Amino acid sequence: MTTPATPIHELPPHYQEVRLLVATEGRTLLWLNLAAIVPLVISLLLMDRWWHFVQGVRGVYGSEILDHMPWWGRLLAVALVLVITYTLHEWIHGLAIRWMGHKPRYGIRLDMGVMYATTDNAYFPRNAFLVIALAPLVVMTALGMTLMFFVSDALAYYIGLIVVLNASGAVGDLWMSWVVMRYPSYALVRDEADRIRIYMPGFKKEP
Repeated sequence: MTTPATPIHELPPHYQEVRLLVATEGRTLLWLNLAAIVPLVISLLLMDRWWHFVQGVRGVYGSEILDHMPWWGRLLAVALVLVITYTLHEWIHGLAIRWMGHKPRYGIRLDMGVMYATTDNAYFPRNAFLVIALAPLVVMTALGMTLMFFVSDALAYYIGLIVVLNASGAVGDLWMSWVVMRYPSYALVRDEADRIRIYMPGFKKEP
């Protein structure tokens, strides 16, 4: 697999840590959970409009399956959607990490109820980290919206739900990306599952 740049396994000697972001820290985790409402609402509205657009293009297809599904069937479907959403999200993170020349490592923090994909002894240039952080949001949204043209209404409904849940769950990735984007392209980022460290040459750590 061709990588976009030479993988960095050791921090250059002139680089120093300037920022630490911890997504699972008490107050931060609370604010991220509250902030997740914003992409949830936006994606719900957009996917509702998109589904009506898809039906207008290809027509209604197999909606009676969804209309007559029992409550327990819907419950099982939602549970399956949750598993697929967060597993696929982390797997895409891992694919992006591998594309950058590093070996991904997957896990789950039961105390926080979060899954993660990370790697060890890896430092990513700013732009490489942004690709890794935003890959699940971009890929799953684009793929889900495209697939909805080719499946039944029942399946399209749950694919749309995956897109919505993934957008909401990507709030931590969006937050870290927003912070990292404020640094120049030569900044390096180390991912540590639920936190990242940002490094710059010859700078002191920010409070």
